[in-house]
Amino acid sequence: MRFMTLLAVSTVLAAPFVAATQTAAQPATVEIVVPGSVIQAIEGIDIGPDGMIYGTSIHAQEVYRIDPNTGFVTVAVPSPYGESDDVAVGPKGTPAEGILAWTAQTTGEIRIQRPGGMPEVLMPDVPRVNPIAFNKEGRLFTSQSGAGENALWELDVIGDAPPRLVAKNKGRLNGFGFGPDGRLYSPHFGTNELFAIDVDTGDYEVIAEGVGTTAATKTDANGDVWNVDYMTGDLWLTDMKTGESRIFANFPPPLDNLIIDKSGVIYMADLAVSGITAFDPETMKSWIVTAGSFTVPLGMAVTTLNGEESILIADPFGYRFLDPQTAEITREPRMWSPGASSSLAANEDFIVTTYTNYNAVRKIDRSTNEVVFLSRDVDAPRGVVLTSDGDAIIADATTGKLLRLVDDQIEDVATGLNEPVALLLEDDASVLVTEIGSGTISRVDLTTGRRTELISGLVNPLGLAMLPDGRIVVVEPARGSVTAIDLLSDERTVLAQGLPISLDHHHLPTNTPIGITVDSAGAIFVSCGKDNSIVKIMLARG
Repeated sequence: MRFMTLLAVSTVLAAPFVAATQTAAQPATVEIVVPGSVIQAIEGIDIGPDGMIYGTSIHAQEVYRIDPNTGFVTVAVPSPYGESDDVAVGPKGTPAEGILAWTAQTTGEIRIQRPGGMPEVLMPDVPRVNPIAFNKEGRLFTSQSGAGENALWELDVIGDAPPRLVAKNKGRLNGFGFGPDGRLYSPHFGTNELFAIDVDTGDYEVIAEGVGTTAATKTDANGDVWNVDYMTGDLWLTDMKTGESRIFANFPPPLDNLIIDKSGVIYMADLAVSGITAFDPETMKSWIVTAGSFTVPLGMAVTTLNGEESILIADPFGYRFLDPQTAEITREPRMWSPGASSSLAANEDFIVTTYTNYNAVRKIDRSTNEVVFLSRDVDAPRGVVLTSDGDAIIADATTGKLLRLVDDQIEDVATGLNEPVALLLEDDASVLVTEIGSGTISRVDLTTGRRTELISGLVNPLGLAMLPDGRIVVVEPARGSVTAIDLLSDERTVLAQGLPISLDHHHLPTNTPIGITVDSAGAIFVSCGKDNSIVKIMLARG
């Protein structure tokens, strides 16, 4: 039997950003310093019969429609139904024409949407389902990668035929596509090999070796094979007449996928900056189709870069630095993987990161960019701060603990907190912590572990910083607000509201930290994960 479940889709759009952010007591202005983007962490891409590029995102759980000529982006399938790692569109002139198919990798489903229809589950219970592609006749193929015996499947999107197992236990596949000869071309994921697969017989042939850490492979109209190296950004060409492979061009990594249009232009997905780059092999010219800055901007901290003050911003594909004066963004070379983070803290020597998706705590030497400590033993690491002697204080949202990382040892500091998330170091003796389970802010003595509740009545406070006048500023994404609070009088002033800071549509834990920090000039910076923007809030002087 064929599995088919309709998914009810809401078409209600999020409210626009509103910068009405002042009160009579303390006016403030809001400035967008890093523009947002519709795309967030684009991964798989395909070109539809309409000439549009369709792109996927596991993080934002959306399928995008991108005009390659203008870069204009719309959402083809909204969150959460658009959770997707790869996408394929039924080719023109076939019974599958215009059918959108995508792999919901984390959920373990293949989903489709017919023209004018709603999302449907075509096949459930396929863990780690990854690449997907139509052949020229409109037959649909998908593969599991790293689970389910790495099975390659054919699925019927027109009739009622059950899924057909093409092959299994022949290696992990990724980012594949069909060539003019009717074979399926794919990376042998995790190796430096490329496969050509006969989908009728299940025969696999190695057609190239030594072509980098390949994430995706596609063929051009001549039948030659192109692949991108995920780690280095190298674009490889394999001449199928001679069998020779060579690096043709290079682009900033990580590159997750590519697609080739009828004219031979190659489009590549750069998921770390949520953008698409186009490249014409004939002219050797490249251009940006859609530009971005982040996968998702999350936690923040003030630090220095090259001797100048900088805002350090956490991101699932590597932290980056923001110059508060020029808004220039700097990414460390090759730090997109070990730098994966949702919260962070830094001094001159080290950066300590936590990452919600992998429950990872890392300590990175800034002089070498090497990870000198890694732990996955903390149940749910969230906020992190550094003491003057370099110890890291970490909030564990699941156990309700504050932990201290000293060298390579983790020890308890405090227990009994109600889902602690954001931290703010007052001095080496105490920290402030948001407890989102109770909507409170508490002070914790780092020597005794004693907790004292200071502020209550908050809604999911996920970010915390301090102003030069001693007030704290708190992010409440459910309210879209940033509020200044006097800890002595409990006087509260809403500084900004209507900010796009909610992460509800993302494939991230609900207690993922929201970035907020204050630079030396007193400017407040906030990460807006809903649209990938960074805003600056300035308090009026006098």
